[in-house]
Parts: sequence; structure tokens; C-alpha cells
Amino acid sequence: MNNPAPLTGQSSAFHYDQLKNLLADYPALTENADQHCWDMLAGARLQSFDADTVLFYQGMECKHLMLIVEGCVRVFRDSDDGREITLYRVEPGQLCIHNLNNLVDGVNSQITAKTEGTMRGLIISRHAFHEAMDKSSSFRNYVLRTLTERLALLTNLVTGFAFDRLDLRVAVWLIEQFDRSCGHPIKTTHCEIAHELGTTREMISRILKDFEHKRCIQLARGKIHLVCKHSLHLASKGKGKSAV
Repeated sequence: MNNPAPLTGQSSAFHYDQLKNLLADYPALTENADQHCWDMLAGARLQSFDADTVLFYQGMECKHLMLIVEGCVRVFRDSDDGREITLYRVEPGQLCIHNLNNLVDGVNSQITAKTEGTMRGLIISRHAFHEAMDKSSSFRNYVLRTLTERLALLTNLVTGFAFDRLDLRVAVWLIEQFDRSCGHPIKTTHCEIAHELGTTREMISRILKDFEHKRCIQLARGKIHLVCKHSLHLASKGKGKSAV
């Protein structure tokens, strides 16, 4: 991870106002923040990152807490055979549960985190993090609530991965992407979907071809078009013959 650039040329009052603006997506952190919490935030550094920057990698010692103020980070795991599975994404207003866990336990990172576009974040040192955990009840409660909430998301992910058929997971993923794009074509590749869902490109291609045959979607180079959302919903519920 690159060394973060410091916030410079700011008086204490202006720094507080700037922090309030930067952390507008973190009301649960700032609205009830005590003085110890604000002291931690005041010592943070603002850093900009280019797209596809690796912030953490598997086996890396975690030395900072990241508060994302702009952009998005994809958190994923690699397998020995080169496959990937997306665990979750972290956007402004959210914290990475693995980042928190590594700082609390002092263990090396078990995940890889990479920016999906240009990103800005506030960087808090491990020392400042632990000092705030000791002295700030508001920050400590915020961290514990975040760990609980993010753990529930990971539990849902693991449950789906363990018990749901792959074709159902693909259908659910497609529905989520079409909802986010308001029905417009999804710009993605079969390999990228495989990385999202922790499988192989060949399996994804087979399932997508089956969905195209059922007139749920239409495949194009680097894009997937929605043909019938109702049919795709039926596929996500396991209606009809399994594709795998």
C-alpha cells in the first residue's frame, strides 16, 4: 500500500468542518462521536488512489484503518488454482470487516482489496485506532456494531455459496446488476462473473447460454442484455431444469 499523503494547511476548526464534510456518509460514526474519536479522526491522512490499486493483499501486515470517502473497493479471495471469489464491496459509509479484524487481532490480512475506480480515503494508523478503541466509547461501539452487521452479510454469502446451486447464484447476481443498471445492458465478461462467484469461466458460459436459450438474457461481446426479467426471476427461484 502506498504511503498516505498528509492533510496539510488546516487549522483545527477548519479541519473539523472538513472532516464533517468528508465523512458525510458516516453519520453513525460522527453524530455521536466523543472528543477521543474526533482526536483520532483529526490525525487521519487523506490519500487518493488510482483504479486497480491493491490496498491490502493476502499475508500483508495491516497497519491502517481505511475510511472510504469516494469510490469503491472490491474485497476478494484467491484460490491456489487461480480462481477468485468476491466477498463484498466497501463504499463510502462502510468499513471492511477484515480490515477491522486484522487491526483488532493483529493478524495478517486474509483477503485482497483492490480499488474498482479512482478512490479517496482517510487513513488512520494502527496506533491511533487502538488508542481510540481504548479511550472512545463512541468509536468502540461503532466498531462493534459494524463487525456485527458485516458478519451477517458474510454469513449470508457463505450460506448461499454452500447451499445454493450455481445457476441460482448467477441468476440472482444478474438480477442485482440489472436492477443497479435500471435494466440497461451489463458490461461484463464471463471471466469477471466467474471471479465474482468463485467458479470457472466455462461454468459461467454454460449457465449464461442456458439462460439465453430460455430467453432470459441475450449475450453480446462484453455485454449482457436483459430480455425477460420475469423469466430471470423464475430462474433465480429454481423454476425449471437446472443448468448445472
